[in-house]
Amino acid sequence: MLQIYICDDEIEILNFIKKEIDNQVLIQDYDMMVCSCYTNPIDLMKDITNSKTRRNLYFLDVELKNEKYDGFLLGKAIRNIDPHATIVYITSYKDLAYKTFQYHLEAFDYIVKDSEFKLRESICNCLKCIVSQIAKENIDPIEYYTFKTGEKTHHIPLNDILYIETSMRSHFVIVHALHDRIECIGSLSDIEQQLKPKFLKIHRSYIVALDKIDELDLKNNRVWIQGNMCLVSRKMKSKLLEALNRVL
Repeated sequence: MLQIYICDDEIEILNFIKKEIDNQVLIQDYDMMVCSCYTNPIDLMKDITNSKTRRNLYFLDVELKNEKYDGFLLGKAIRNIDPHATIVYITSYKDLAYKTFQYHLEAFDYIVKDSEFKLRESICNCLKCIVSQIAKENIDPIEYYTFKTGEKTHHIPLNDILYIETSMRSHFVIVHALHDRIECIGSLSDIEQQLKPKFLKIHRSYIVALDKIDELDLKNNRVWIQGNMCLVSRKMKSKLLEALNRVL
C-alpha cells in the first residue's frame, strides 16, 4: 500500500487536500492511504526518518513558513531519506515550478491553488497518473543505481547507464548515463557486484552496459558505446562474448 504524507502550514488547505485524497481513494479503491498530515515540516522529517517505509507519496506546500525548510529544501531532505519518493508540489505561484529543476527534485507534479474546483480536479488527475505509473512499474519494475556525491543522492535507472570508468582522481569513478556524467567515490569492483548481470567489468578502467555496446572491435581490444571508446583487456575478450550471448 502506498503511504501518503501531506505538509502544508495552512490548516484549511491541508484539510482540503486530505479530504480530496481520502475521497478519491474511497471512490476509486486505490491501494493507498493518507498516513499523516503536518503543518510543521520538522515533524514530517522526524517521522519519515524513523519510519521503515520508503517510496512514499508526498504532497508538499512550496511556501512553507519555517526557519529550516521551504517546500524545495524539504523535498531535497526527503530525497536523501526516500530517494525513490513521489513528490507533488502544491503552491499559489505557478512561476516557481522551475525551481524543482534547479533543486534536481524530479517532482511528479506541480499543482497550483487556483480554486477549490481546479485543486480538486488536479489532485484527482495526479492520483490517477500515479496509480497508472505504479501499475506499469509492477509489470516492468524500474531498477536504480543509487549513490551519493557530497550531500546529494543520485538514483539513476540502470537502463540509462552506458558505462562507468575510473577517474583521473584517485578512488573516484565517472558514471556515464544517457543524460548525465557524474563523478563519485567508488571502486569498479564493488560497483560491478551491484550492477550484475547486465554489466561487465571488461578492463581495470571500465564497466560497460552489455546492451549498450554498439560495436565490437576485439582485434584492437575495444568496444564503442554511443561514439565513446572503452578498452577491453585481453583476458576479458572471451568473457565479454559469453556475457553478450547470455544477456542479449
